[in-house]
Amino acid sequence: MGQEKTHQAPRYPVQTIDKALEVLEILADEGFQEGLGVSELSGRLNIGKSTVHRILDTLMARNYIEQCEDSKKYRLGWRLFEIGNIIPRQRNLYNFDVSILQDLCNQYQETVNLGVRVEDSVVTISKVSPKASLIANLQIGSRESLHATAMGKALICEMTKEEVLQIFGDRKLEAYTTATITDIDELMEELKRIRNQGFSIDDEEFCAGLTCVAMPVRDFKNDIVAAISVSGASIRQTYSKIESVKAGLKDASDKLSTFLGWQGESKESK
Repeated sequence: MGQEKTHQAPRYPVQTIDKALEVLEILADEGFQEGLGVSELSGRLNIGKSTVHRILDTLMARNYIEQCEDSKKYRLGWRLFEIGNIIPRQRNLYNFDVSILQDLCNQYQETVNLGVRVEDSVVTISKVSPKASLIANLQIGSRESLHATAMGKALICEMTKEEVLQIFGDRKLEAYTTATITDIDELMEELKRIRNQGFSIDDEEFCAGLTCVAMPVRDFKNDIVAAISVSGASIRQTYSKIESVKAGLKDASDKLSTFLGWQGESKESK
Protein backbone atom coordinates (compact mmCIF):
# COMPACT_ATOMS: atom_id res chain seq x y z
CA MET A 1 0.00 0.00 0.00
CA GLY A 2 1.18 3.53 -0.74
CA GLN A 3 1.60 6.27 1.75
CA GLU A 4 -1.29 8.59 2.49
CA LYS A 5 -0.81 12.02 1.01
CA THR A 6 0.37 14.55 3.57
CA HIS A 7 0.74 18.28 3.17
CA GLN A 8 2.94 20.63 5.10
CA ALA A 9 1.14 23.81 6.03
CA PRO A 10 2.58 26.74 4.02
CA ARG A 11 4.13 29.65 5.89
CA TYR A 12 2.51 32.19 3.59
CA PRO A 13 -0.64 30.53 2.21
CA VAL A 14 -2.38 31.82 -0.91
CA GLN A 15 -5.92 30.47 -0.69
CA THR A 16 -6.70 30.61 -4.40
CA ILE A 17 -3.56 28.67 -5.33
CA ASP A 18 -4.24 26.18 -2.57
CA LYS A 19 -7.76 25.56 -3.86
CA ALA A 20 -6.53 25.24 -7.46
CA LEU A 21 -4.04 22.58 -6.39
CA GLU A 22 -6.78 20.86 -4.42
CA VAL A 23 -8.88 20.75 -7.60
CA LEU A 24 -6.03 18.94 -9.39
CA GLU A 25 -5.64 16.47 -6.55
CA ILE A 26 -9.37 15.73 -6.42
CA LEU A 27 -9.45 15.13 -10.17
CA ALA A 28 -6.38 12.90 -9.86
CA ASP A 29 -8.10 10.85 -7.16
CA GLU A 30 -10.93 10.13 -9.59
CA GLY A 31 -8.59 7.83 -11.53
CA PHE A 32 -10.30 6.44 -14.61
CA GLN A 33 -13.63 8.13 -13.96
CA GLU A 34 -15.10 10.55 -16.49
CA GLY A 35 -14.37 13.58 -14.34
CA LEU A 36 -16.30 15.91 -12.06
CA GLY A 37 -18.67 18.80 -12.60
CA VAL A 38 -18.71 22.23 -11.00
CA SER A 39 -21.34 21.25 -8.44
CA GLU A 40 -19.43 18.16 -7.36
CA LEU A 41 -16.19 20.11 -7.01
CA SER A 42 -17.97 22.90 -5.14
CA GLY A 43 -19.25 20.38 -2.61
CA ARG A 44 -15.88 18.73 -2.11
CA LEU A 45 -14.00 22.01 -1.83
CA ASN A 46 -16.68 23.65 0.32
CA ILE A 47 -16.56 26.85 -1.75
CA GLY A 48 -19.05 28.55 -4.05
CA LYS A 49 -19.68 27.44 -7.63
CA SER A 50 -18.64 30.81 -9.05
CA THR A 51 -15.22 30.52 -7.36
CA VAL A 52 -14.84 26.95 -8.62
CA HIS A 53 -15.72 28.04 -12.12
CA ARG A 54 -13.06 30.79 -12.09
CA ILE A 55 -10.43 28.31 -10.87
CA LEU A 56 -11.41 25.80 -13.58
CA ASP A 57 -11.36 28.48 -16.25
CA THR A 58 -7.81 29.49 -15.28
CA LEU A 59 -6.56 25.90 -15.17
CA MET A 60 -8.19 25.16 -18.53
CA ALA A 61 -6.58 28.18 -20.14
CA ARG A 62 -3.15 26.73 -19.28
CA ASN A 63 -4.15 23.16 -20.28
CA TYR A 64 -3.83 21.74 -16.76
CA ILE A 65 -7.40 20.48 -17.03
CA GLU A 66 -9.86 19.94 -19.86
CA GLN A 67 -13.62 19.73 -20.19
CA CYS A 68 -15.24 16.67 -21.71
CA GLU A 69 -17.38 17.69 -24.68
CA ASP A 70 -20.20 15.24 -23.96
CA SER A 71 -20.53 15.28 -20.17
CA LYS A 72 -19.18 18.81 -19.64
CA LYS A 73 -17.26 17.45 -16.67
CA TYR A 74 -13.64 18.30 -15.97
CA ARG A 75 -10.59 16.02 -15.96
CA LEU A 76 -6.81 16.43 -15.89
CA GLY A 77 -5.11 17.85 -18.97
CA TRP A 78 -1.97 16.83 -20.83
CA ARG A 79 0.08 19.77 -19.57
CA LEU A 80 0.39 17.96 -16.22
CA PHE A 81 1.71 14.90 -18.04
CA GLU A 82 4.31 17.00 -19.86
CA ILE A 83 5.52 18.60 -16.63
CA GLY A 84 5.51 15.31 -14.74
CA ASN A 85 7.79 13.70 -17.29
CA ILE A 86 10.42 16.37 -16.71
CA ILE A 87 10.84 15.36 -13.05
CA PRO A 88 12.86 12.15 -13.67
CA ARG A 89 15.24 14.13 -15.90
CA GLN A 90 15.80 16.68 -13.16
CA ARG A 91 16.09 14.10 -10.38
CA ASN A 92 18.51 11.35 -11.38
CA LEU A 93 21.59 9.57 -10.10
CA TYR A 94 23.91 12.12 -11.67
CA ASN A 95 22.61 15.33 -10.12
CA PHE A 96 21.75 14.36 -6.55
CA ASP A 97 23.09 16.12 -3.47
CA VAL A 98 26.53 14.56 -2.93
CA SER A 99 26.47 15.75 0.68
CA ILE A 100 24.31 12.67 1.36
CA LEU A 101 27.39 10.52 0.66
CA GLN A 102 29.79 12.97 2.29
CA ASP A 103 27.80 13.05 5.54
CA LEU A 104 27.84 9.25 5.65
CA CYS A 105 31.60 9.24 5.07
CA ASN A 106 32.17 11.86 7.77
CA GLN A 107 30.02 9.96 10.24
CA TYR A 108 31.85 6.63 9.95
CA GLN A 109 35.22 7.64 8.46
CA GLU A 110 34.88 4.93 5.85
CA THR A 111 34.56 4.94 2.07
CA VAL A 112 31.05 5.47 0.70
CA ASN A 113 30.15 4.26 -2.80
CA LEU A 114 27.12 4.58 -5.07
CA GLY A 115 26.84 1.96 -7.80
CA VAL A 116 24.53 0.76 -10.58
CA ARG A 117 24.21 -2.54 -12.40
CA VAL A 118 25.75 -2.88 -15.85
CA GLU A 119 25.24 -6.39 -17.23
CA ASP A 120 26.84 -8.79 -14.72
CA SER A 121 28.77 -6.11 -12.83
CA VAL A 122 28.24 -3.23 -10.45
CA VAL A 123 29.79 0.03 -11.65
CA THR A 124 30.70 2.73 -9.14
CA ILE A 125 29.33 6.10 -10.27
CA SER A 126 30.09 8.17 -7.17
CA LYS A 127 32.48 7.80 -4.27
CA VAL A 128 33.57 9.70 -1.16
CA SER A 129 36.58 8.61 0.90
CA PRO A 130 37.95 9.79 4.24
CA LYS A 131 41.34 11.46 4.08
CA ALA A 132 42.88 8.75 6.25
CA SER A 133 41.52 5.89 4.13
CA LEU A 134 44.05 3.09 3.70
CA ILE A 135 41.75 0.65 1.93
CA ALA A 136 38.77 0.48 -0.45
CA ASN A 137 40.46 2.54 -3.14
CA LEU A 138 37.78 1.68 -5.67
CA GLN A 139 37.72 4.23 -8.46
CA ILE A 140 34.66 5.78 -10.09
CA GLY A 141 33.81 3.80 -13.21
CA SER A 142 35.40 0.58 -11.98
CA ARG A 143 33.46 -2.68 -12.25
CA GLU A 144 33.01 -5.40 -9.67
CA SER A 145 31.09 -8.66 -9.72
CA LEU A 146 27.46 -8.61 -8.64
CA HIS A 147 27.55 -11.87 -6.73
CA ALA A 148 30.64 -11.09 -4.63
CA THR A 149 29.93 -7.53 -3.48
CA ALA A 150 27.49 -5.91 -1.09
CA MET A 151 26.34 -3.36 -3.66
CA GLY A 152 25.98 -6.03 -6.32
CA LYS A 153 23.86 -8.29 -4.13
CA ALA A 154 21.71 -5.35 -3.07
CA LEU A 155 21.10 -4.50 -6.73
CA ILE A 156 19.82 -7.98 -7.62
CA CYS A 157 18.15 -8.91 -4.32
CA GLU A 158 14.62 -8.76 -5.74
CA MET A 159 15.35 -10.79 -8.86
CA THR A 160 13.85 -14.23 -9.43
CA LYS A 161 16.08 -17.23 -10.06
CA GLU A 162 15.22 -17.02 -13.76
CA GLU A 163 16.38 -13.40 -13.87
CA VAL A 164 19.58 -14.25 -12.02
CA LEU A 165 20.28 -17.12 -14.43
CA GLN A 166 19.85 -14.72 -17.35
CA ILE A 167 22.76 -12.72 -15.92
CA PHE A 168 25.11 -15.51 -14.84
CA GLY A 169 23.91 -18.61 -16.68
CA ASP A 170 24.07 -21.91 -14.84
CA ARG A 171 27.86 -21.85 -14.54
CA LYS A 172 29.77 -21.84 -11.29
CA LEU A 173 30.35 -18.28 -10.14
CA GLU A 174 33.88 -16.92 -9.96
CA ALA A 175 35.58 -17.16 -6.58
CA TYR A 176 37.60 -14.12 -5.50
CA THR A 177 38.29 -15.30 -1.95
CA THR A 178 37.45 -18.40 0.06
CA ALA A 179 34.31 -16.58 1.28
CA THR A 180 32.84 -15.91 -2.19
CA ILE A 181 29.47 -17.48 -2.99
CA THR A 182 29.97 -19.59 -6.13
CA ASP A 183 26.72 -21.58 -6.30
CA ILE A 184 23.53 -20.10 -7.80
CA ASP A 185 21.22 -21.78 -5.29
CA GLU A 186 23.35 -20.50 -2.42
CA LEU A 187 23.27 -17.03 -3.98
CA MET A 188 19.46 -17.16 -4.18
CA GLU A 189 19.30 -17.99 -0.46
CA GLU A 190 21.57 -15.01 0.22
CA LEU A 191 19.34 -12.72 -1.86
CA LYS A 192 16.32 -13.91 0.10
CA ARG A 193 18.07 -12.99 3.35
CA ILE A 194 18.90 -9.58 1.95
CA ARG A 195 15.26 -8.95 1.00
CA ASN A 196 14.12 -9.91 4.47
CA GLN A 197 16.72 -7.90 6.39
CA GLY A 198 16.94 -4.89 4.04
CA PHE A 199 20.73 -4.80 3.66
CA SER A 200 23.60 -6.84 2.24
CA ILE A 201 27.08 -7.57 3.54
CA ASP A 202 30.25 -8.49 1.69
CA ASP A 203 32.36 -10.03 4.44
CA GLU A 204 35.68 -10.40 2.58
CA GLU A 205 33.86 -12.06 -0.35
CA PHE A 206 35.47 -9.87 -3.01
CA CYS A 207 38.66 -8.75 -1.31
CA ALA A 208 40.38 -10.26 1.71
CA GLY A 209 40.49 -7.78 4.56
CA LEU A 210 37.59 -5.67 3.25
CA THR A 211 34.04 -5.61 4.62
CA CYS A 212 31.20 -3.72 2.98
CA VAL A 213 27.57 -3.05 3.95
CA ALA A 214 25.08 -1.89 1.31
CA MET A 215 21.42 -1.01 0.80
CA PRO A 216 19.34 -0.54 -2.36
CA VAL A 217 18.22 2.80 -3.76
CA ARG A 218 14.77 2.94 -5.39
CA ASP A 219 13.16 5.22 -7.95
CA PHE A 220 9.63 6.57 -8.43
CA LYS A 221 8.51 3.20 -9.81
CA ASN A 222 9.78 1.48 -6.66
CA ASP A 223 12.45 -0.31 -8.71
CA ILE A 224 15.97 -0.80 -7.37
CA VAL A 225 18.15 1.42 -9.57
CA ALA A 226 21.30 1.75 -7.48
CA ALA A 227 22.99 0.69 -4.27
CA ILE A 228 24.86 2.68 -1.65
CA SER A 229 27.58 1.15 0.51
CA VAL A 230 30.00 1.81 3.34
CA SER A 231 33.24 -0.16 3.09
CA GLY A 232 36.44 -0.39 5.06
CA ALA A 233 39.04 -2.64 6.64
CA SER A 234 37.42 -5.69 8.21
CA ILE A 235 39.36 -5.18 11.42
CA ARG A 236 37.44 -1.92 12.00
CA GLN A 237 33.99 -3.34 11.29
CA THR A 238 32.88 -4.49 14.73
CA TYR A 239 29.34 -5.67 15.39
CA SER A 240 28.37 -2.37 17.04
CA LYS A 241 29.85 -0.34 14.19
CA ILE A 242 28.04 -2.38 11.54
CA GLU A 243 24.78 -1.87 13.44
CA SER A 244 25.41 1.87 13.45
CA VAL A 245 26.41 1.85 9.77
CA LYS A 246 23.13 0.13 8.90
CA ALA A 247 21.19 2.97 10.53
CA GLY A 248 23.22 5.59 8.65
CA LEU A 249 22.84 3.71 5.36
CA LYS A 250 19.08 3.48 5.83
CA ASP A 251 18.84 7.23 6.25
CA ALA A 252 21.06 7.89 3.22
CA SER A 253 19.32 5.35 0.97
CA ASP A 254 15.91 6.78 1.94
CA LYS A 255 17.09 10.31 1.09
CA LEU A 256 18.44 9.23 -2.30
CA SER A 257 15.33 7.19 -3.05
CA THR A 258 13.04 10.05 -2.07
CA PHE A 259 15.03 12.35 -4.37
CA LEU A 260 14.30 9.89 -7.19
CA GLY A 261 10.58 9.89 -6.40
CA TRP A 262 10.25 6.83 -4.17
CA GLN A 263 7.07 6.90 -2.09
CA GLY A 264 8.14 4.71 0.79
CA GLU A 265 6.89 1.39 -0.50
CA SER A 266 8.84 -1.85 -0.61
CA LYS A 267 8.16 -4.76 -2.91
CA GLU A 268 7.00 -8.07 -1.57
CA SER A 269 9.63 -10.79 -1.50
CA LYS A 270 9.63 -12.90 -4.60
